Amino acid sequence: MKKACMIPPDCCVIIEMEQGASLGYRKAVLLNEIEALGSLTKAAKVSKIDRQHARDLILEMNSVFSQPLVDFQGNSQNADHVELTAKGARTVKSYWQRFEPVWLSIIEERARHY
Repeated sequence: MKKACMIPPDCCVIIEMEQGASLGYRKAVLLNEIEALGSLTKAAKVSKIDRQHARDLILEMNSVFSQPLVDFQGNSQNADHVELTAKGARTVKSYWQRFEPVWLSIIEERARHY
């Protein structure tokens, strides 16, 4: 289920995925693009995130989740070939399942005010 084509919310939607580890829309989109493209450079470009910032976000996610979400094929400081781990695939899928009802409720709430 690819959700990257959704219009990003103009509010911050962060979902706690495990104790102390949360995921937001932009990181989830980055993970989707990594899964689809297998390249950090390409995933960052499609996600409209600076490549170094994308790398930093991945390293941060890998350190806060119970298991790494992304596997660098080579040195994590310069490798471009990346792939989601099984944990990463489960986590991003779970994020979108949890995100959808939240996003729909935000849209619903906004519609009441216009």
